[in-house]
Amino acid sequence: MAVEIDWSQASVDDGSLTVPFAGKTPKKWTERLEDVTTSLARGGRGWGEVSVGRKKLRVDGVTAGCEAELRHFLESAVLQANADVPVQDEDDSGEERSDADQRMTDAFRSFAE
Repeated sequence: MAVEIDWSQASVDDGSLTVPFAGKTPKKWTERLEDVTTSLARGGRGWGEVSVGRKKLRVDGVTAGCEAELRHFLESAVLQANADVPVQDEDDSGEERSDADQRMTDAFRSFAE
């Protein structure tokens, strides 16, 4: 399951946007997201530094009027991180599946796409 930004929980306090992730965020995924946001960052866009945590994003120096562009920037970065580091669903049972069971599980889960 891909990680998404939970915009319904977004909040801005003292010009800093904080927004949590919906879904698991493994360490490699958060590291990749941080790399992507750093490489795409440019000054003068209406916001400052982007900090990536395991459970949320924080963007400092957010100014009025940049909301749509900042959302696009963050969503694009998350999409790139999801493409580069796919997040796998964990089996809730804690037991390993046989290869045949995993193939059938994957086949059934593909119907949701």
